[in-house]
Amino acid sequence: MQLYGTLACVLGAIVAIGAQARNVTANFDILSYNDVYEMLQDTVEGIKLGGPSRVVPIAKAMREANPNSLVLFAGDTVSPSLWSTQFNGQHMVKAHNAIGLDFASLGNHEFDFGLENFMNVTQASNFPWLNANCYEIANKQLLRGTVPNAVKKLSDPTNGEITIGFFGVMYDMKDSSKGLYWEDPIEAARTQVAALKAQNVDFIIALTHQDLADDNIMSKEVEGIDFIIGGHDHTSMLQTNYGTPYLKADFDFRSIWKSHIEYYAADASNDRKALMTHQAIPIVESMPTDKALDAVIATYQAQMDVLEEQVIGTLCEDLDLSQSVVRTEDCKIGHLFADASRQYYGNDSADIAVMNGGGIRGDKIVAAGNLSLGEVLSWSPFGNTLMTVETNGASLKQYLNKESVASCGANVIQQNGFYVHPSGFNYTYTCTGEGAGSITSLNWLDHPTKSGPIQDTDEFVMALSDYLYTSEFSVIEGVKTTVKVSAAEAERVDSALEAFVTSQADSTVCLPDELRSRVAF
Repeated sequence: MQLYGTLACVLGAIVAIGAQARNVTANFDILSYNDVYEMLQDTVEGIKLGGPSRVVPIAKAMREANPNSLVLFAGDTVSPSLWSTQFNGQHMVKAHNAIGLDFASLGNHEFDFGLENFMNVTQASNFPWLNANCYEIANKQLLRGTVPNAVKKLSDPTNGEITIGFFGVMYDMKDSSKGLYWEDPIEAARTQVAALKAQNVDFIIALTHQDLADDNIMSKEVEGIDFIIGGHDHTSMLQTNYGTPYLKADFDFRSIWKSHIEYYAADASNDRKALMTHQAIPIVESMPTDKALDAVIATYQAQMDVLEEQVIGTLCEDLDLSQSVVRTEDCKIGHLFADASRQYYGNDSADIAVMNGGGIRGDKIVAAGNLSLGEVLSWSPFGNTLMTVETNGASLKQYLNKESVASCGANVIQQNGFYVHPSGFNYTYTCTGEGAGSITSLNWLDHPTKSGPIQDTDEFVMALSDYLYTSEFSVIEGVKTTVKVSAAEAERVDSALEAFVTSQADSTVCLPDELRSRVAF
């Protein structure tokens, strides 16, 4: 539990609206989370985190301690995950219902399986979906199954009484293919604040699903909101420095926020005031689980176990996933990962793709013959998503140098997991001394319109995992990077692998012999 205490201390904060202290009108507590797709825990740097079953006891304990309690969710749950492709998000509705969710807002992944599927999700939900700015193109009406706002009165003899107004907005996806359009979330927020104030609420909470920058704008520009609970960024954060305070959790229940709010109504001498205390709670393996939800999860897991035994294709030759291979040399499984990444988004597919050797797991040789879904999924167990970014040749060279230079001086390729497996290009990196080297060959490969050397000024779209983008590429000083498909909008790498296998002729994977990458000494 040391991790729990450390994060709670670091991320705790107090926010005040108003002035002098006086008798409290109402105390209420909020548990909040966002961007949750998985029922099972994730392993992050050797620590198991997340899982809704461990959140249920926390929510129950909060309500027992203070009946004036709320559980709020700021969007993204229907997809993407391995389970979502089989259960269309219904498994996550079971989780939200078990936690006792009061209100949810929309996220961009709610529509991944179409509008009618989302209608099925709302019908199974024991809570309202708040949406003030997403409309159906067909009838110009607010998305079915949603309401723009809601009002809830909390009342308890010990903790007082307060009437709270809620509304939900999300960013404009600018994607008419989903049969939807979006109005400006800022204007929608102003409209909802006015509507809720007309109902004489004491306190207004906005549930948002948008980028950090957009929450900053809302925080500063929309008057009348007392607290913003957001999603979409997949990063835990708390902003209390200016404007309306807001917070976001990370994702997959790896951590959640608990907020305690003391509300003081205005009186003849004082303005209204709210004191807010926020605590980030990591969801770790040692926490107790909810046995009823555990049983539901086990039922889904049993179905997945059967599905993972299904044969989805065949290998025409053995495929080497040995760690000593994928981390040190050009190999066919590296080609498969990179090709699957480059091709996955169809008409929006990338010009090139990169995959790091450390992202390929299994450490074995897979024999030629039948290939099961479970086998393919085991190659990418991290839940990483597949981003695309616009960049250029000079930036690609910087990235290849960053990942390869550790081998220079050792005269052996380091098994640090950063060996770059490419698609759409080939390269040679030549070491010139200890900690020094350069790209000596960088050429287009199998591109429909490009050939020859890649120039520094060449611009193109590159596919890579969210891990590589966040930890290895975007951190390089001076690289050109414009995100096309963000981590929050992306699909999973394992989904790309499955799609690649099933897209081959007769679902048979036969990879050509070709050299794409080389580190020379």
